[in-house]
Amino acid sequence: MLIGKSHTFSDNILLVELGQGSVKAFEELYEKYWSNVFDEAYKRIGDRDLAKDIAQEVFMSMWTRGTEIPIENLPAWLYTVTKNNVFKLIQKQERFIPLPDLLSELKNHEDWADALIVEKQLIATYKTLIESLPSQQCVIFKMRYEDELTPNEIALKLKLSPKTVRNHLGRAIYKLKTTLMIVQLAMMLIEKN
Repeated sequence: MLIGKSHTFSDNILLVELGQGSVKAFEELYEKYWSNVFDEAYKRIGDRDLAKDIAQEVFMSMWTRGTEIPIENLPAWLYTVTKNNVFKLIQKQERFIPLPDLLSELKNHEDWADALIVEKQLIATYKTLIESLPSQQCVIFKMRYEDELTPNEIALKLKLSPKTVRNHLGRAIYKLKTTLMIVQLAMMLIEKN
């Protein structure tokens, strides 16, 4: 559960007002619980930026849910949504598409004249981005996606905790997210031709 703040009578009043679309009620609940939600996310993923993103998503959900379906026990609801958002983030990190898989997709489209140019640019961009990561993130990322080791295997080899490995992977993938979107757009263009 979220520690520090208890679900009080005033929360019930604010939740009723939130259900009526009160921005003021939302702001009061946000001020009261934001640090607890952030702390809960941070203790699970160990990355301040990702924890802030998760906290923002949780409160966006609270606004949407609170104006549509009443929330009965706010601290329990916030805890559950925070935990679920952390798990979703971890699952997304596990779905990162390694370069060999992307190149394999490109090879399926060899009839497209620009496929080889796109492939070369993709490889160059990918290598540059990976090398631009902080050194430990770079090593962990390569071990995971080039050597195909699991986070636990990486942790054993580098004498780190699995959580630390997952945190480094999360940060690396977060930094590469923009590039992945560009790659996905390129793949969509390839498929259309």
